[in-house]
Amino acid sequence: MQVDFCKEGGYVDKMGYDLSLTQAPIKPIQSVLDACRQQGFHVIHTREGHRPDLSDLPANKKWRSEQIGAGIGSKGPCGRILVRGEPGWEIIPELAPLEGEAIIDKPGKGCFYATDLDLLLHTKGVRNLVLAGVTTDVCVHTTMRDANDRGYECLLLSDCTAATEPSNHEAALKMVQMQGGVFGVVGTSSDFIASIQKTYDPTKHVPLLANGAGPVAEVAAEPYPFQFPVQHTAVVMIDFQRDFCEPGGFGETLGNDVSLLRASLPPAKRLLDAARKAGMLVVHTLEAHKPDLSDLPPSKMLRGNLPPELRIGAAGDMGRILVAGEPGNDIVPEVAPVKGELQVHKPGKGAFWATGLHETLQARGITHLLFTGVTTEVCVQTSMREANDRGYECLLVTDATDSYFPAFKAAAIEMIRAQGGIVGWTADTAAIEAALAAVI
Repeated sequence: MQVDFCKEGGYVDKMGYDLSLTQAPIKPIQSVLDACRQQGFHVIHTREGHRPDLSDLPANKKWRSEQIGAGIGSKGPCGRILVRGEPGWEIIPELAPLEGEAIIDKPGKGCFYATDLDLLLHTKGVRNLVLAGVTTDVCVHTTMRDANDRGYECLLLSDCTAATEPSNHEAALKMVQMQGGVFGVVGTSSDFIASIQKTYDPTKHVPLLANGAGPVAEVAAEPYPFQFPVQHTAVVMIDFQRDFCEPGGFGETLGNDVSLLRASLPPAKRLLDAARKAGMLVVHTLEAHKPDLSDLPPSKMLRGNLPPELRIGAAGDMGRILVAGEPGNDIVPEVAPVKGELQVHKPGKGAFWATGLHETLQARGITHLLFTGVTTEVCVQTSMREANDRGYECLLVTDATDSYFPAFKAAAIEMIRAQGGIVGWTADTAAIEAALAAVI
């Protein structure tokens, strides 16, 4: 709801559209904002805009804006069009953010791409979104589609949104409602306001761990006790693959002692059994590349200056090295997945990059993670650091993880729990078993 979209001399006005259309939602949004603020809802504002040097403006977007006579970055009555810091980029006074309300600055149409919106929502424990703003068919719809794919439940308020063409607004509303609500649901501001005033009780708005989370287990962990809501916790088994853990696999061909990794399998199996008994989500990851190696960076293939016969994709005793579907890429039998457990194929060391794991965990309401796997200092620690940055509470199960280099394992554990648990907690399998037994 920016000047560039709703006021004279802005971007939409320069394109020649009827401003009364994009101004129509202002009053209904004011009513919704007042109601939500009274009820203590999180309010988030977004602004589309680009850096003053336009370094984040794709060439195709710039070209399209120029064809309609409102080139992004060009000067207009409200300053440079859709440029951050200019008068036209600001949110209109009628809907100005209050102190403490988040503002998301986005370079695209959707509010999730190249922003920290998903992290902000995850940190606040938000699972439901109410969408208002302009334009219905472009920025609002793109955001709603992105949110839906990330597992959020979405409500679009029909009178709090608008398009530059009424027919596009109506079509956008209809698209949401097709196929039983393929992207969410549509409602009006009056119905929404009546609903929240009728059902919302601030005295019952309590943190996740205190209410509605099911049993909460407490582990005698380092650097201090770790609490986790069992129903919202997943066990992440990192890369227990034959290529890393069995004789004749890739790890051994590189001169490593695989017996060092195999020592972590009995504790990992005990943890797995306890998690399954408790009904917890279990995630297995495998470092694996596509058969055509299209997801294998040249730097990774050539790292270590290995001979061609030992590079990723080469044929080994267990099939092609680190290629999905090959025998060596299977998880070892001791901790093999069972039906219903997630398997994540990852092209990198971390479990979150290029995998969709974060979106999957969010969709299932997971807030806490217990990590096991190999090797401690590489894939396990990388995954745990990624999870920590995304707002998950993480614990490393120390005897259910291992390294070819014991000193590296010890160093990784120390790094994780340093500075008051800067990456997370650590505890052994027995502590997890005892914590689960106490509440299940």
